Amino acid sequence: MVSRRNFFSIIVMMAVLLFMFQFSQVIKENDSDFDINTYALEESVPNDPKWRPDVMENGNFVVFCGSEDGAVYPVVEQWCVYTKRGLVVYDAPEEYQMDKDKLPEAVLVDSGEIDLEEQFTAFSALTDRGITLVFCNLPEAAKIKQNDRLRRLLGIGQVPSERIEVEGIHLFSGFLLGGEIWYMTAKEEEAKNQDLNLSVPWYITLGGTKTYMVGILEELLGEEEAKNEYFPPLIWRNSYGQSKVFVVNGDYLSDMTGLGILDAMMYEADSYVLYPVVNAQNAIVTNYPEFAGENDSVMMELYSRNMAAVQRDICWPDLAALIERNKLKLTCLLAPQYHYLDELEPVGETVPFYLQQLKETGGEAGISLDFGEGITLAEKLARDESFYASLENRYLYTSAFIEQKAFEQMGGVLQETELLENIRTVASDFSREEPVLSWYVFTDDNENMTGRGQVTLQGVTSDVNTHTYSDDLYVRSLETALGYSNIRIDMHDVLWPGSKEDQWENMYDSMASNLNTYWKAFSGFDRTTLTESDRRVRAFLNLDYSDRRVEDCIYLDISGAEEGWFLLRVHGEEIESAEGVEYEEIEDGSYLLHATGAQAEIHLRRNGGLKIFYQESKSK
Repeated sequence: MVSRRNFFSIIVMMAVLLFMFQFSQVIKENDSDFDINTYALEESVPNDPKWRPDVMENGNFVVFCGSEDGAVYPVVEQWCVYTKRGLVVYDAPEEYQMDKDKLPEAVLVDSGEIDLEEQFTAFSALTDRGITLVFCNLPEAAKIKQNDRLRRLLGIGQVPSERIEVEGIHLFSGFLLGGEIWYMTAKEEEAKNQDLNLSVPWYITLGGTKTYMVGILEELLGEEEAKNEYFPPLIWRNSYGQSKVFVVNGDYLSDMTGLGILDAMMYEADSYVLYPVVNAQNAIVTNYPEFAGENDSVMMELYSRNMAAVQRDICWPDLAALIERNKLKLTCLLAPQYHYLDELEPVGETVPFYLQQLKETGGEAGISLDFGEGITLAEKLARDESFYASLENRYLYTSAFIEQKAFEQMGGVLQETELLENIRTVASDFSREEPVLSWYVFTDDNENMTGRGQVTLQGVTSDVNTHTYSDDLYVRSLETALGYSNIRIDMHDVLWPGSKEDQWENMYDSMASNLNTYWKAFSGFDRTTLTESDRRVRAFLNLDYSDRRVEDCIYLDISGAEEGWFLLRVHGEEIESAEGVEYEEIEDGSYLLHATGAQAEIHLRRNGGLKIFYQESKSK
C-alpha cells in the first residue's frame, strides 16, 4: 500500500514531467524558425553559362553521322551539352574532312540512317588515325551476316540467329556506376519488372573484344564451358586498326538512358575520363499534404480517420522513418486542394506541423502545381493565393512540381503569378526523350533571361513505387552521367485510392523495399532538397572546363562557376594526392571531386603505390 507521502511525491513527479515535456514543446513551436526556408536564404546562382555549343577552339568535340531527325541525335546532342563537348553533324562519315591538327574525340554513327557498307572506306580512314568509333545502333542482322569486312570492323565472328528471345540481361560491373546486375525474372512476382527488349539478333564476337552487357540464354547458364562471348552481346568494344570501336546492339541510345552509356564508352576508350556532374540525390513527395479534406468519407472507411489525420498520424511517421533510414532530405510539394469545383476549401491549421517536421529532418516545402479537371493552372493558382496568404508565415517557396500534361500552361503563370515569384526550380515527370536538366526559357534569347526567367527544370528520374528493369538501367545511366536522381513519391493515389493496392500500407511496403534496394549503390552522392539541387544544377549548366594529363598528373581548369563537382574514373589507378579539389572514392576506380577554385591538380599512382608515366593526352 502506497503511503500518502509517497503518493504525493509520485503526483508531483508526474506533474513536473508533464510540465517539462509540454513546456519544451511549446517553446519548440513558438521559438522555432520552422517557418523560414533556410535553403531559400542562399542567393540563387544566376544563369551565366561560360560554355557554348558552337565554340570548340579550346575543347574536345565529337562528330555525329546521321539524321538530326532520328532518335539518337537528341541524346548525343544533350550528352555534348552536359559534358561540354563540341558537336559537328554530317549526313555520312565520307562528308567529314579530317583536320590532322584537330581530330575529334570520337565519331558516333546512327547506323539506322547510314549504309555502313558504302561508308567502309571512310570508317577505315578514321580507324587508321586512331579515332574512336561508336555505332549507336546496328542495321538488320541479315546485312551484317552477308558482309565479312563489316563484321570484322564490328568485332562480329558469327551470326547464329538474326533474331532470338533471351531470358534476361546481364550488365557487367565496371561499365556503369552501381556494379553488376542481372535483369532476370527468377521469381513470379518479378515478371512485372521485365520491360526490356528481349528480342535481339544473336552475334558471337571475335576474340579480343570486351563485352559490357549481354542477353542471357538459359540453356547456356549451366554449362561451365559456355563463355560470355557465346551469349548475345548488347554492348561491346572491338579493337580495329589503331582505334576502339564500340557497338550497341539495341535501342539503348534512343533515349536519355544513353547519356551514361556514352560516358562509360569514353572511359573505356582512354586511360581516364573526367567530366562534370551535379552531385544531387532528391526525394520529392508530390500532392502531400493536401488540406481540403475532399475525400474524408473514404479515409474514414479505410482508416477510421479523416484525410488530415491519415496524412499526419499514419503517413508522416512512416515517411519520417524512411527519411532517417535512407538519410534522405524530403521536398514536400504542398497541395491546398485537388478538385476545385467542389465547395470544400483548404484549411491550413496543420501547415505549421509539417513545416516544423521538415525543418527538423532537413527537408523543404514547395508548391504543387497539380490540379484536377475543370479549371486551368492560372485559375488554380488564383484560388491558392488566398490560402497561402491566410497562413501568415514567412516561408519562401522556391521549388514547385508540375505534371507534364500541364507543362505548356506553366510559362505564363511563372512570369505573372505573385505566388510563384520566388520559384527557382520546377520538377516534372519529363519523358526519357527530353533533357533531364535544363533552363526554362521564357524567351528565344537564353542569354537575356532575367528575374523569373532564371528557372531550372529538374526531371523526375523514377517513381519509387514502380521500379522496372528499364527504370533501373535509366537510373544507373543518369547516376553515371550526372550523379543525379530525383525520386518521386506521389501521394495522390493514397488519398484518392482506386484499388486496394493504393492503400498506404501496400504503397509503403513497395516504396520502402525499392528505396532500400535500388539507390544504396549511389550513397556516395549528396542527398539534397530541390532548392539545394537547384544551386548545383545551375553551377553544372554554367561551368566550362578543360583537362589534360601529363605523366601521372591530371590538370583541371574551371570557369563559369564558383564550385563544381566532377566524376573521375581511372583504370587500375588511384589518387595519391590532389590540390584544389576534395575527393572521395565512391566506387572502385571512380572518384567524386569537389572543386572550389579555378585550377586543380590530381596526382595518380598505380594500385599498390607504383608511379606511372604517360605522355600528355587529351585536352578538353
